[in-house]
Amino acid sequence: MNRYRVVLIFLVVALLTACMSALADSDKVYVVPIEGEITPAMAAFVEKQVGLANAEGAQGILFVVSTLGGRVDAAFDIKKALLDSKVPTAVYIIDRAESAGALISIAADTIIMAPGSHMGSAEPIPYTEKNVAAISGEFRGTAELKGRDPQIAAAMVDRSIAIPGIKEKGSLLDLTAQEALKCGYADAIAEDVDEALSHLGWTDAQVYRVKPDLKVKVAQFLTRTDVASLLLLIGMVAIIVEIFVPGFGLPGIIGIVCLGLYFGGNFLAGNTEWWAIMLFVMGLVLLAIEIAVPGFGVFGITGIAAILAGLVFSASDPVKGMISVGIALLAALIAVPILYKFFGGPRLLRKLVLTEQVVAGDSNRPTQQPQSAQLVGKTGTVITALRPAGIAEIDGVKYDVVSDGEYILPGERIKVVEAVGSKIVVTRL
Repeated sequence: MNRYRVVLIFLVVALLTACMSALADSDKVYVVPIEGEITPAMAAFVEKQVGLANAEGAQGILFVVSTLGGRVDAAFDIKKALLDSKVPTAVYIIDRAESAGALISIAADTIIMAPGSHMGSAEPIPYTEKNVAAISGEFRGTAELKGRDPQIAAAMVDRSIAIPGIKEKGSLLDLTAQEALKCGYADAIAEDVDEALSHLGWTDAQVYRVKPDLKVKVAQFLTRTDVASLLLLIGMVAIIVEIFVPGFGLPGIIGIVCLGLYFGGNFLAGNTEWWAIMLFVMGLVLLAIEIAVPGFGVFGITGIAAILAGLVFSASDPVKGMISVGIALLAALIAVPILYKFFGGPRLLRKLVLTEQVVAGDSNRPTQQPQSAQLVGKTGTVITALRPAGIAEIDGVKYDVVSDGEYILPGERIKVVEAVGSKIVVTRL
């Protein structure tokens, strides 16, 4: 009998503990920062916090906003998270909520602004009729859902809209705290976060101030528009240089590191899956095999395609990924003529391009040049690598020669297939 009493007491205590824990969670308020550029990493961070708050049945979420804007796709993801939240949401604009930040603020149930803060100026880039219509629709639709004037929201995007007493035609709307309060785009003005919590009635709640961890900070930095573009550009240029320069060296290492950081940042931000990583790594392996094996073949083509596909699918939006990779690749190809001048044809494309540039001489410099076709059919040995120009020894005499497009290593046997004037073309035996 005593045993049953002990079990019963234990169950009652466990039940009371669970209830108290649930009540404690329901009194919790999340304070989540949205600061700096709006990136996919920021979107993933905010979505995670909204999910946790909803799972715990928190009393509310207060987003502390300070941003000049950022990527549209990331802003759309954050907006959706706020609209789908079952937990009340509020934003506290500490200084500015421009562009993407304005859309996020409009999506909240309550907007509180600090004195001297402002919101708006959501100019689409590029400013085209199609982009203006699409972004304006997002702003108007979000404002209508939250009971705010959709025309004011549209004026933040469209310069052609005039609102008497608020905005003239020809400029974008950017509301100060006082202006926002008058037209219903701010529910209160608060000096700090604590005052904002007091206005919301969340003073007695357990405040959980969220801070991005190192992973989020790294992902936020790597997915910034300027950083991601720079990493992609440097990576592409370095890979192109590595294709031209014999052996594997510093350009290849730099290229792999930059592309890896670009790829890794998107992975940390939750934009890609493991299969995209494997596709990228497989491309690097295939490209390394092609570099080690002379001639341009299936390994090189497949490797390049796999690397590009991995980079595209690692982006938050494959279409935007294709555009970014395409721009970086185009910029990298501008360096090709310069590399041709200094290094001759690329090792991976030497079957497609045949150059007659002769490498600089040294102690292996040829002692004479042919003046007739008497060398055709004769065999010899490569002295310096033919890539495609180099030096070969034929009948004990060293000549400047050029291969028929293949990369031929020193010590390999060759045969003369053409000799016209000073030009001697050879092929590997």
